[in-house]
This record gives sequence, structure tokens and C-alpha cells, in this order.
Amino acid sequence: MATVTSRLEDYLEALFLLEATGKKQTVTALAENLKLTKGTIATVVKKMAERKLVLHESYGAIRLTSKGRQIGWQVYMKHERLTSFFHDFLGQDAERSEEIACLIEHHLDGAAANRFFNLVHFLQQAQIEKKEWTDELLRSLENAVRQPMPLTLAAEDRQNGRVCRLTGSNKMTLDLKQSGIEEGIVLKSIGRMEDGGEYAVVLADGKRLLLDADNAATVWII
Repeated sequence: MATVTSRLEDYLEALFLLEATGKKQTVTALAENLKLTKGTIATVVKKMAERKLVLHESYGAIRLTSKGRQIGWQVYMKHERLTSFFHDFLGQDAERSEEIACLIEHHLDGAAANRFFNLVHFLQQAQIEKKEWTDELLRSLENAVRQPMPLTLAAEDRQNGRVCRLTGSNKMTLDLKQSGIEEGIVLKSIGRMEDGGEYAVVLADGKRLLLDADNAATVWII
């Protein structure tokens, strides 16, 4: 069975939405919904009819088949859940949430889609039931958290941090560990030398080190 492309999914979703809202499923209505020309719509509708996704007589109404309706419903539900998630939980405005949903909906399927649906349902149900932890969750989403970054960036605006990864070659990593820098260790102070070629760090035990730019770029802190 040929794969239904994301383009066809958009058409089927639009047809499903027209059907679900009691509106006529016509080439004109679909063109207005998708902001495309009638000629473009007619060409794609013909292809969908050949794939048995729709029934369509010349100049007549378009009807989804069971197969087409199932696909349209699935895409619509993904769109709805994604829009809700980005709007209600991630704070995007309605228009931007719609845009993001359109970009993602075609790439979310299988077990990942089911898990995502379950997650959104769980969060929405918890809000309806006024679970106390939902308020804490939403507050926590507003708080900025430190993101891992290489020491070459961290030196610009940080004074300390914990080494969370070393991304250089085996030799570079071994040399850093022998100097005292390894995952989990806290750097009390991080700075860039005035000439820009080396980076100064102070370890938790007070030991001071100078790292060249190549090595510093492989030390990530958080």
C-alpha cells in the first residue's frame, strides 16, 4: 500500500473538518480552506479518488471513504492535541500553536503519537480535577534552567558550574582528567584570558588551570 503523503494528509484533514462541522465538501470549500486554487484542488482530489480515499463525481460533492475518513480524523486529532499542548502548557499564542502543530503533525505517529496523546490527556484531566501539582508544574515551566554549554561560551557570563560532559577525542579527555577536569567536578571560577587564547578555571580544591581554546571547547558545564 502506497504511503499517504503529508500533502494528502492535509487534504484529508481539511475534508474531515468540513464533514465534522456539517459543511459541504466541495472543491470550492476545500480551496478556500487550504488557500489554494480550484485547479490544484481538483488535481489532488482526482489522485485521492484513485487511491480510494474519497468519492468524487465531476462537479459534485466530495465524500470521504472510510479509509480517507480514518486518516483525516487521525491527523485532525494530532493537530488538536499538539495545538492544545503548545498553547495551554507551553504558553504559545493560538496562531503560533497552530503553525507548530501543522509542522509536527505529519511526523508524529505510531507509539510516539499514542504516548503523546496519553500525556496531553493526563495533563488536561489533572487540570480539570484541580490536582495541586499541576499549578506547581505550570510555575516550574516559567523558570529558566541552565542548559549545558561549552566552557568557551560559559566563560562569557558564568563564574562557576559543574562539568557535565567531555566531548573531545579520547586523548583530549584523558589529558583533561589527568589535569583534574572530569564529569561531575565543580569549577569554582571560569574566565577568559585577555588575549582570548586561553581560559582560566579554578577547581573546587582551589587548583588553578589554564586551558587552550581547543580543550576548553570540549568541556561542557551546567
